Amino acid sequence: MAIALGTDDGVWILENGRCTPSLLGGVTVSHITIRNGTILAAVPRDGLYRVTKHKVDLIWKGDARACAIGFQGTYYLGIEPAMVYRSDDQGENWVRLSQIDELPTRNNWYFPPPPHEPHVRSIDFLDGNDRNVIVGIEVGGVLMSSNYGETWEELNCGIDIDVHTVRPDPGNSDHLIAVTGGGVYVSEDQGLFWTKVTEGLSQGYAVGLHIKPDSTGEVLLATGEKPPGLNAQLYHSRNGGKSWDRLEPPGLPNHYNRVPVVLFAEGCAWVATDQGEVFKANDVLGPWESVCKIPSVIYTASHEGSPSSVSSGFRG
Repeated sequence: MAIALGTDDGVWILENGRCTPSLLGGVTVSHITIRNGTILAAVPRDGLYRVTKHKVDLIWKGDARACAIGFQGTYYLGIEPAMVYRSDDQGENWVRLSQIDELPTRNNWYFPPPPHEPHVRSIDFLDGNDRNVIVGIEVGGVLMSSNYGETWEELNCGIDIDVHTVRPDPGNSDHLIAVTGGGVYVSEDQGLFWTKVTEGLSQGYAVGLHIKPDSTGEVLLATGEKPPGLNAQLYHSRNGGKSWDRLEPPGLPNHYNRVPVVLFAEGCAWVATDQGEVFKANDVLGPWESVCKIPSVIYTASHEGSPSSVSSGFRG
């Protein structure tokens, strides 16, 4: 099975140790997901593309920012200004999940740079069910729905609402981890209350996050000094994000200009950089090896529905 990479030159496919460009090129991809050979790629100010080996389709036109394919095949799309859409027929028709407009704090959501519009940064699922959707909003917080997005609740008790990614533990949906502009937060009660985690961390701007799918409590994290994640550092946790260790093993770069993409896939850990480099290791402590290098900035990666993105949301 392939890993899909979203870059500043479209979608690239990593398979059998080789990176090759897909049919979608010449655009900047902020978020990507792949399931059963179908890729969805969100392209800001352009739209949502479906990419297969033989065809590219623009299936939603607008300012697409995040996307997800559910376990049962439901498509979800997050946009700017912050809103979520759902398609139950592979992108032929879309439903605007407009109850989001009625949430108590919706009118206070924002984004610091012009045009100051909040946007969706992450979409994920709980309990292996397309109906249980969890969304991260920059800047607005965490949203949860248990009915395919027909209704929503805000889960922002104790969390910095500048949310970059919020992700459930694949083996324990009560356990959530969120990375934000104000640090890393963990919840043990499905988002009702959040606790900030600082043990082992020396940077407070958290961007990239991925949890190992086989539920061992193993997590990868990418942080930076400030937006959009400069002079980045990598961290690793084996206890579900309650504490962290700096990740600096041989084989990985000594310096990252911008936050790299982190991913668990194919039984390995992966790191993809803004220099187009892709590294992998059977164990995060090493040894790490270089897999390929492409002439593009890598912003996002996915393997069978496991999206990971470090796209900043900036319009530059």
